[in-house]
Amino acid sequence: MGDTKWLRKVAERHQEWIKIVHSFGEYTYAEDLVQEMYLILLKYTTPEKIIKDGVVSRGYVYFTLRSLYYQYYNKKKKVTKVSLDDEELSIQIPSFDHIEEHEAFHKICLLVDEVADGWGWYDRKLWKLYSQTDMSMRKIASETNISWVSIYNSLKHLKEDLRNKLGEDFADFKNQDYDRI
Repeated sequence: MGDTKWLRKVAERHQEWIKIVHSFGEYTYAEDLVQEMYLILLKYTTPEKIIKDGVVSRGYVYFTLRSLYYQYYNKKKKVTKVSLDDEELSIQIPSFDHIEEHEAFHKICLLVDEVADGWGWYDRKLWKLYSQTDMSMRKIASETNISWVSIYNSLKHLKEDLRNKLGEDFADFKNQDYDRI
């Protein structure tokens, strides 16, 4: 197998990888997908592809997880026979029951990203820190030396912008009118 220290470095951010899978709308099998991602990285990638200047490439992991999610998402229900102590047992491989909901959630995420792309550099960076990490506003303030009040006000305005631009789409999502998004 060789040296796997680089994989340990990737695994240090395990909770962040779980949150990425949650952002796809998958909560039940998030841990399983992240574990599968580790196996795929070990089998198909090299440390140089995923770690640049000592930092794990979040984008590389994100796209690996997204690919795994869609592979899992698109699998149809099927029965697989597993041998346990010479007895055959049929198990149902789980699949998504609400495919429209997951597709709609993905559309909402893409719309949020589209709106955020129109913001200035500072707003985009602040939104990314706030929405894609587990950092609180106070933690962001202490890490960036930006006042908590400034961060609060900026995020308040960004959320208001999202509400104004995506309010109807989000209401449709909440009302399960997925085809209107």
